[in-house]
Amino acid sequence: MKIIKLKTYREIDTNDKNCLYTDIVSVTRNPIKNQSRSTETHENSHMISSQIRNEHGRNGKFNGFYYENGRGLTIKEPNLTIVDIRDYVPKNLRGMRYNLYFNDQVKYWNDQPLYIMEEWNCYTLGGSCAVKDAELDMKLERTDAVAGCFEFMVYSTALFMSIKDKDPNYDMEQFKEFFFDLFDRSEIVFNKGRKIPSYKSPTSDKFYEEYTNSSEGKTFKLFLEREYDQDMDYGFNYL
Repeated sequence: MKIIKLKTYREIDTNDKNCLYTDIVSVTRNPIKNQSRSTETHENSHMISSQIRNEHGRNGKFNGFYYENGRGLTIKEPNLTIVDIRDYVPKNLRGMRYNLYFNDQVKYWNDQPLYIMEEWNCYTLGGSCAVKDAELDMKLERTDAVAGCFEFMVYSTALFMSIKDKDPNYDMEQFKEFFFDLFDRSEIVFNKGRKIPSYKSPTSDKFYEEYTNSSEGKTFKLFLEREYDQDMDYGFNYL
């Protein structure tokens, strides 16, 4: 894992108490504007990740991620494809975003399977911005602002499983370090955000219940417990 200090393109607005939002805008070369702040945070995180890939990705061998406070990082891509991950996602755990990312966009990202994890990171950053705006009593948009970070936790676990099976020579240490750090961050965002009325999502609630109560979801949880080497009963528990 390579940590990268990113260039600052504009000064942080110190009047804005949502440090994550202003942080991301400050290091995005040409930030997207005129959308909800959580959406802007999500999309601008993608733009930062793209810049990291282009400058440090070694011709697609590494993927890029934004990690807040002006820092990015790169992780080596495993030797598999997004198509390889599909069979690891049970049909009952294929949420509303599954078709877009595992079918429609495969033609763009198939050879970069860590793109699934990049989406998880961007949904988590966007969700974190949304939660912070709510804590600041800002005017909120009615949206499922935190649903994506839980859905992509599931898909990234499937990615994790497929790497273990299909690329036994892959160096898992850096992947696991970032995976479980992102797991912890997205857990906090999801648990806080889904209690906020503006962010309530019946579809996300149903997906969560399916993951929690199905044998397939329990298989995922047991897999993560083994890899994390500790009890993960706290994981994504909002009750």
